[in-house]
Amino acid sequence: MKCTFLRGLTPGLLFSIALLTACNGGQKKKDHQQGSATATRADSLSRQSPGETLSTQAYVDGIVSRRKAIEQQLPGISADAAVLLYRSLALYVDTALTSISNNEGGWLDKYVNYYSEEKNKVVPPDSVQRTIGLLATAGIEPWGIGEGYTVLRTVPDFYTRLFKNSLPPDYRSYLRLNADEDTVLYSADAGLSVPFSEVGQRALHWEQFIEAYPNSILVANARENYDRYCEDYLFGQDNTPSFDSRQDISSLVPENKAEYLSFVQKYGNTRTAGVVRLFLEKVNTEKSVDGLRQVVRNEIRQLFDDRVELLQAPADFGAAQIAQLTRPVYDTVPPEAGPDKVVRGLDSIVYFRLDGNVYCTAVFTNGVPDGGAPATGWMDVWVFKQAGSSWQAVAHQLNAGGGGMYGNSGYFSGLVKLGTHRIGIMVSGGITHMGSSISWDDVQAFSNDQLTAAFTITTSDAYDNANGIQRCHFNKWLMRPAGQEENYQLLIISGSCMDGSLPLEKTVVPFKNGGYNVPEKFLDRGI
Repeated sequence: MKCTFLRGLTPGLLFSIALLTACNGGQKKKDHQQGSATATRADSLSRQSPGETLSTQAYVDGIVSRRKAIEQQLPGISADAAVLLYRSLALYVDTALTSISNNEGGWLDKYVNYYSEEKNKVVPPDSVQRTIGLLATAGIEPWGIGEGYTVLRTVPDFYTRLFKNSLPPDYRSYLRLNADEDTVLYSADAGLSVPFSEVGQRALHWEQFIEAYPNSILVANARENYDRYCEDYLFGQDNTPSFDSRQDISSLVPENKAEYLSFVQKYGNTRTAGVVRLFLEKVNTEKSVDGLRQVVRNEIRQLFDDRVELLQAPADFGAAQIAQLTRPVYDTVPPEAGPDKVVRGLDSIVYFRLDGNVYCTAVFTNGVPDGGAPATGWMDVWVFKQAGSSWQAVAHQLNAGGGGMYGNSGYFSGLVKLGTHRIGIMVSGGITHMGSSISWDDVQAFSNDQLTAAFTITTSDAYDNANGIQRCHFNKWLMRPAGQEENYQLLIISGSCMDGSLPLEKTVVPFKNGGYNVPEKFLDRGI
């Protein structure tokens, strides 16, 4: 569920085309054959072995030839077959961009130094200009992202200009939104480069997309975009904050407050306006900006899902009482893991209501700082129940998940509704080891005053060697109601994250025999 900011690549494009064809089983046979043949022809124009680096010219030729092949096939093609072509091209382009960036790193690092005060623009040397001209033939341009950094990217209308109206409505809307946003730099130097009003509009646009296409394979990406814009709209970024002081919740910038009031007045019936309204209400009652941010994040996280009813912290139950109730168990747990000492700490406390009862979940970190690599940390999950005027521990799971290297225990990710009577308590972990970067989510299910393992899933798997990133896969997951069934389905959206986030496959895992049988391909931690 978390955005990990890792980027990657499927090992081979031939496998990707086979995967895409398998996902297209609902098409008529003719369209199925047409899309498969078209994607295969586009893919066959140039291939490379995993880990192989081609010249910039070869990658440019590969992009140009693929685009030409697609242009020839698009007239009269079905929307589903066009999706196969889009994914095939995007996979190759993402791979090519990463490799070209490695090839051209020398002048990219110096690009900002080519700026001419006299001409008021970047004036690169002839050799660099020739390369830039070559890249332009493939729709690639240098793009300054602030702090002296320049990256290579496809021009904003790279896909919309090629595919026009050939793709399904959700793809067209998604690509158009991204193209419009990418015409200007969003943020740089830890600050927003667009007005706060523009950030609010972006959040509103993505809300509209999510509501229009709730079952789209693109919805997980859309929700990540929405979350980022919504939080940036209300809190800004480090160098463009909406508060004059992070330590003073009364320091909301007057211009920002006026913008938020105007937004609520204009868009009062939208979900985003509801978040803004909550922000304006809680800014007068919360004690800190960080506390307000947590309230808003919880609201955003549940905005498009069935809600976990979160509660305010009661005055009579907190860290001190939790320590007392957990001590009888922790007194029996060895303070060492092998020869090394375990360092334990209380990480998070969250209160919620389920089936009319008031509960508290407390998550503890456990780390072995001297334990080295690989994973030498973990999380413990506890649940307490209010019984009249007292509280009691009703369930706990030691080593419930998470984990990391060198004593990193992972972190608490939040609560999620797993069914009408089940709450999921999420903990996450990750390691980076010998070129591999892996992250995962572990979910404990709580119902009937019991904790059980619901599922675990690898959320990202990337490998980066001396030649750059060689692979990167992501798995984003959501819970979805399953008709009238009590327990929800697990929806997994997986794909490539080499240079962007490219969804390739949507998998539905039903609740069956007391749990979720997550396929093995979503469990590989690559180490």
